[in-house]
Amino acid sequence: MEEKSRIIKKASDDQSRPVTFNDSYGGSENQLRSLLKHLPDESFKDINLILNNANHDLIEKSKINILWMHHFVNQKEAKNLGSKDFVNKLDWIVFNSNWNFEKYVYQFKIPENKSVVIKNAIEKVDFKEKPKDKINLIYHTTPWRGLVHLLKIFNNLNLENVELNVCSSTIIYGKKFDSVIGKNFEKVFNECKNTKNVNYIGFLENKKIIELLKKMHIFTHPSIWPETSCIAAIESMAAGCEVVITNLGALYETCSPFGTFVNFDRNFNNLEKRFSKILTNSIKNYWTDENQNKLKLQRESINATYSWDVRSVEWKNFFNEAREIKG
Repeated sequence: MEEKSRIIKKASDDQSRPVTFNDSYGGSENQLRSLLKHLPDESFKDINLILNNANHDLIEKSKINILWMHHFVNQKEAKNLGSKDFVNKLDWIVFNSNWNFEKYVYQFKIPENKSVVIKNAIEKVDFKEKPKDKINLIYHTTPWRGLVHLLKIFNNLNLENVELNVCSSTIIYGKKFDSVIGKNFEKVFNECKNTKNVNYIGFLENKKIIELLKKMHIFTHPSIWPETSCIAAIESMAAGCEVVITNLGALYETCSPFGTFVNFDRNFNNLEKRFSKILTNSIKNYWTDENQNKLKLQRESINATYSWDVRSVEWKNFFNEAREIKG
């Protein structure tokens, strides 16, 4: 476990990111934990894997320097990718979607020959028959991605036998992050607690989220945030949930061809109206044979293509190639 311990220590010691690795259970931190779990120790030999931080201090001259970038180009931790001096010190940059890769090429003119796309991955999800007594909606991502708009949409729908389950908090990124950012979202969380047919659950560890998703019917995400992938959507699709989502960022790439897309609009009144209409339609048609056939194909496809069984082989081959090229 010598190599894996070194990678974990590197991530844990990095105090220059706004979240501390040991405390954070966000998407990219969990992806690194899963990668370490699914690959043998020797796969990380000679590899300096840097998570989400283009920081000169994290470079190791004696290792193969690989930056694994989940962040969007506008994040502070991405800024140094505009510096040729920094990029020259890197051997590779791994992006979590083609959309994200294209944005970095456009924004920073990063060299394509140092870039590779390896998509996110999930553990396979066993299917359970969905409850028939009501329709369960779920929102299980951070609050700033569209929760305020979803609450307005849900309130206006005022439908019987439809419940919204909200698993959203800032504690997911650890106590340090929560103490600074958490107060900004107290109002929306209180609104969740006081809205009819909304169950505010807050933070749940990932295993419990997966179990909850098996009972959910529709993942509702009126995203106003440029997602560079969206693990919440991938997990939802694997669990057989319909996904009603905007087409902002990498969401179209991640959720096609199964997602039900709402065209993103910076006029949020327009977005809410459009999302409301499409969500109502999805609720109404959820149990149709056509939709159930689509959802069956969806969960089979997503579990087959996004599983760590597949992705771990991609990573293993990539690390082997990186060592061969370095010689």
